[in-house]
Amino acid sequence: MLRPIAENGNADAQYMLGYLYYGGDSETNSKDAKYWLTKAAKQGHPDALAEIAATDFKFGGWSTTPETPRGIKQLEKAAKKGSADAQRNLACTYAVGEAVNTDLEKAAYWYTKAAKQGHAEAQNDIAGMWLDGEAGSIDLEQAIYWYKKCAALDKNVPYAQWAAEALSNIYGGKFYDSHNDKSKEKHWKSRAKYLSKIKFRAYPDWFYE
Repeated sequence: MLRPIAENGNADAQYMLGYLYYGGDSETNSKDAKYWLTKAAKQGHPDALAEIAATDFKFGGWSTTPETPRGIKQLEKAAKKGSADAQRNLACTYAVGEAVNTDLEKAAYWYTKAAKQGHAEAQNDIAGMWLDGEAGSIDLEQAIYWYKKCAALDKNVPYAQWAAEALSNIYGGKFYDSHNDKSKEKHWKSRAKYLSKIKFRAYPDWFYE
């Protein structure tokens, strides 16, 4: 279904086809994945740019953080074009500090950009930074805000589950006594248990829609 649309120049179809070719069954391969992702990237498709920046086509592996200056530049381009995946990966790059110098301020900036687009991983990441004081200061309200955003959606599994568990711990007084609330602790513990029974979702949302 996607191939004729992709061949007709549709960047979204090219991106989806490239993604599926890379992570599919025995009939798929990295050569075709690179071909279609590159086609979409040349049209400026932000998610295709992000995948190319984070993929080692030779050895067959996805990566959250690129290891080369070229990969980082590609990731920055994709992030600035609005790809939530690229924004989150760029944040991870600055947080890890292997390919670039560690910069928690930039990490928090890009995590927040991705989180505002509904990126579940980024929501958990920035919540954790606020909880630990890595986003500039300890701010439990910000941490709670982003954990709740993530935990509210069933489709964010398993990140929604982890967010609900974090909220249960916060209200259980594991971090700071000022937020002890047994009723809320029980609510989020129950929510986490419910989410733990939902099937893991490893692919982008469009894969399931």
